Amino acid sequence: MRKAYKFLIFASILALCLGGFYFEKMKHSKTKNEIWIGYNYTKFGKNVIKFEPVKVEKQEKLNQLEEIFLFSKKIDKPILDLSKYDVQLSFRSPIDQTVEYSSLLWFTNSGAIIKINGFNGYRSIGIEKANSIKNIINYIEL
Repeated sequence: MRKAYKFLIFASILALCLGGFYFEKMKHSKTKNEIWIGYNYTKFGKNVIKFEPVKVEKQEKLNQLEEIFLFSKKIDKPILDLSKYDVQLSFRSPIDQTVEYSSLLWFTNSGAIIKINGFNGYRSIGIEKANSIKNIINYIEL
């Protein structure tokens, strides 16, 4: 009987240690995606888009950004100058540096218009979600 208790105590301690190790490993794991942001400088006479990586600390923020993009409202024809977008976002895999998908954003007074490359059409979001995107990508007003 004592041998069984010793075995259960040993198994419990081992399970706690392995659980703690797994938790720490998950906390410090590399993100699945990276965001690269490019500002449209053609508004100022320069014909340049300079891409820079955006440091996003948690994978949840990237998931939230993808949800905003994918669950936005589809629109037929946006009423704005399509050549003067504000930001181009690229979701890249940090492992092999391939671009998963790219999108263009126009920030407006009523929210934002999104064009996800690879999908047909445009999408719109409200002010609250547009502000969430600006916070996640550390948007700089030009």
